[in-house]
Amino acid sequence: MDQTRAKRNVAGTAYLTAWARALGRRIAGDAANGDQLAERVLLPSQRALAVFPRLAVWLLERGLPGAVGYFNARTQYFDAVLRREVERGLAQIVILGAGFDSRSLRFSTPLAAVRIFEVDMPGVIKLREERLLRGQRSTAVRVPVDFEHDDLAASLDAAGYVATARTFFLWEGVSYYLPVDAVAAILHLVATHSGFDSGILFDYVTGAFVDGDYTTYGARELARGWRRLGDVNRFGVDDIAAFVEPLGLGVANDIGADELERRYLQSESGLHLRAWGCMRIAYVVRP
Repeated sequence: MDQTRAKRNVAGTAYLTAWARALGRRIAGDAANGDQLAERVLLPSQRALAVFPRLAVWLLERGLPGAVGYFNARTQYFDAVLRREVERGLAQIVILGAGFDSRSLRFSTPLAAVRIFEVDMPGVIKLREERLLRGQRSTAVRVPVDFEHDDLAASLDAAGYVATARTFFLWEGVSYYLPVDAVAAILHLVATHSGFDSGILFDYVTGAFVDGDYTTYGARELARGWRRLGDVNRFGVDDIAAFVEPLGLGVANDIGADELERRYLQSESGLHLRAWGCMRIAYVVRP
């Protein structure tokens, strides 16, 4: 499968993520996640099945065990880190691979004084405006970029980004679809083109998973699904510190499925689900 088609398939996974969030909220409300806008972007078939959320979750978990739990827990964790970093004081937020990310709308009040840049492929930016924003006012600046081919720093600078300001980068659900050089380039930009104490929060898969170890929860089905999309999994790493430190960054936090489940998927969440065992989330910072 050619890369253009594979990229379109990857862009389509934004609908799956939104569906998982919407289903979580139908079952458990804010205890599942805070994305009350996910419902806006659902496809007709997803909207129809969402009328029976527990059945829809059961069907999803049969085909992709770990997906619903992971997407809901990841959303909660990203939101929590965002709140903490805003409280510490931020000048800018850059959302890389914005897709249907609704944080510029959901956090509009605490982010009122923060510059927000939403970065994604041109086609995804257009789809985002049509399905999520729907004419709703947003102060975020949209930055169309192909991570593999475009100069991200130049594109951000042209959009009004300030390279000396403390910046929080969110990179949710993207790194594993890029080649290692593209991932390293993003991290290098954070280290060299942002202010002191800037950081990037992103999720990634383990190198063991990339090498064919499918013993963790849901890994075999996830690998099978990504192969059907066109062998889209192109990056994974086992030692995140060893990967980011030569690029000028340090690891502040690195958590896996066990911690996500403990924090967000225990009985009080109402979801009673597990998360993909091959996924991890790292927050790495510029010292």
